[in-house]
Amino acid sequence: MKSANPENEYIPLDLRISVRRDTLRLIAEMAQDMGISINEVFSFLAEDSVVDLELLEDLNEIEIPNQCSLNDLKNALLKKKLC
Repeated sequence: MKSANPENEYIPLDLRISVRRDTLRLIAEMAQDMGISINEVFSFLAEDSVVDLELLEDLNEIEIPNQCSLNDLKNALLKKKLC
């Protein structure tokens, strides 16, 4: 996976995680279909899950209201061009 930061490098991590048996079966099938290892599938999934966070504005500036109406939510999404 390419990073927005060209100086970014891959750092090997030894992780121990728990997944359900069905999840592991699906990930193993995905790895086999793609011709890669299960570790590479997890690496791709981890990177894909956070890749957009690098591109978002500073998350500290985001205000989260205690409640909002459906119209408020629609307007906020339209303002951010998310829909």
